[in-house]
Amino acid sequence: MGEGAPGARDRLRDRVRRWRRKAGEKSQWAAERLLDRRLCVGVTGLSGAGKSTLLTSLIYQLSHPQRAQLPGFAPALNGDLLGAEIKPAVDSGLPVFDYQRCLDALLSQPPHWPESTREVSAMELHIHLRHRRRLGGSSTRTVVIELRDYPGEWLMDLPLLQMTYLDWCRHQFHLLDADARAGLAPSLVAQLAALDPRERADPGRIATLWSEYRQFLLQCRSERRLSYLQPGRALIDSGEYNVLPMLDLRGQNREALDALPEDSNFKILEGHYRHYVEELVQPFFDNQFRHLDRQLVLVDMIGTLYAGEQALDDMRLAFGHIADTFRYGSTGLLRKLWRPRVDRLVFAATKVDQVLAADHDALRQLLGQQLQQAFAGARHRGLPLYCEAIAAVRCSNESQRNGRRMLVGYDLEGHHLGFENAEIFARLPEEGAGWSHYADAAPPQLRPPLGMASGGTIPHIRLDALLNLLLGDKL
Repeated sequence: MGEGAPGARDRLRDRVRRWRRKAGEKSQWAAERLLDRRLCVGVTGLSGAGKSTLLTSLIYQLSHPQRAQLPGFAPALNGDLLGAEIKPAVDSGLPVFDYQRCLDALLSQPPHWPESTREVSAMELHIHLRHRRRLGGSSTRTVVIELRDYPGEWLMDLPLLQMTYLDWCRHQFHLLDADARAGLAPSLVAQLAALDPRERADPGRIATLWSEYRQFLLQCRSERRLSYLQPGRALIDSGEYNVLPMLDLRGQNREALDALPEDSNFKILEGHYRHYVEELVQPFFDNQFRHLDRQLVLVDMIGTLYAGEQALDDMRLAFGHIADTFRYGSTGLLRKLWRPRVDRLVFAATKVDQVLAADHDALRQLLGQQLQQAFAGARHRGLPLYCEAIAAVRCSNESQRNGRRMLVGYDLEGHHLGFENAEIFARLPEEGAGWSHYADAAPPQLRPPLGMASGGTIPHIRLDALLNLLLGDKL
């Protein structure tokens, strides 16, 4: 007993020290929020929009002010940006964004793109600034930006929080009946429509249909460049979620469906849907979105535009359905601590280095038009929307050939190429007409530029403007 007492006392002292450290971190976190020196920003975008690349470039620019190319970002222009460092997010329990691995990919020889985001991550970026006093002299201050990075496919699942399984089935029926998805998997659609809600469920049949449905979702993304695909996690992992829509529930009322046996098709599939929403979607919303002050959504607007009218309509539909999942409104004093709300939503069209500079403004206007339609209701609740067109890493330069402007860069295989893009117009073509201008005209995918490692800079397009939108009022 006596020999064990010192060990017990040591364990108790360790617990007390950990508790004090946690309490100190929490106190500092609360003080930073109340003094407007801490901001939580969510970063997402659909697959291939460039989340990992954007975070890497932003961190590099802010961490290396002597090499930064941020003329439109006042702290950098005035010499007040002293640097930044990455730290784990306080009490988040999430893995830290692997900045070094992503940076190594961009600076390797030959350079290549970082891997896409497949899981949620978090980090704190401590930005150190010189504070100039009105009466002369200066001091330093630190603003903490907590960055939460998560796959855009998870964002597409948030509307499920407001739908019952019956609602979702009816919604999917209309989606699968539309032209954008028509013809991709007629056999699968016929099988889903043939599922009798009263029939006893066959687990083997459900598993087979799920495998086919997941391949259908992947096909919608790869062949049609569609955005509004659910369940979103099926696009980034092979989980056996078995979340399938029943496509023929006409004439079925809620009471009759509730009275079905527990082993019926409807009840089994409803249970899968409810489990997915309650165990995956709801915890993601509760654990991530309740912290957010601002949200950045990256959009491959160029790829979607050149994919055609149906792809653009589907993207707008997706934005419209996620609009109501954000917590809107200004943040009061107490809400800063306990229930932050998204007070600024920023959309950025990425990879604008794939088109001529003369088309950048038209691209930004097109994105703005889509947001105006999708978020019409959100604007009335006081949610400020912003849009920008950027390239986190600029991979092309402009040149001239036979008196025409063109872009030069390297494709993903490392071949040097020159190309022109089909001109981007500030307004979309009329329905069903004019889309042939964009058909088969998508610009090539480009590789990161050579020489970044030796030059010490990462070229970009308008990251300084994006920083102003996200952080300018705080810095």
